Amino acid sequence: MIYDISPPLTPRTAVFPGDTPLSRQVLLDMKRGDNLTLSTLNATVHLGAHADGANHYGTNAKPIDEMPLEHYLGTC
Repeated sequence: MIYDISPPLTPRTAVFPGDTPLSRQVLLDMKRGDNLTLSTLNATVHLGAHADGANHYGTNAKPIDEMPLEHYLGTC
């Protein structure tokens, strides 16, 4: 069984100093009578719980999409 322990993301989620905080712009909203709700998100990729690929720290290291998922699974 896999448990998702990711914390919720809000505009108050801490970011690295100088990085982009999370913001959401609602473009269409069913509550306003639109046919669907459509949003744009703006944020740093280093937001909340995340894993960086090894190439974030090493020039010739593997990107995250080349790492096996098992590398990131374990006890909490």
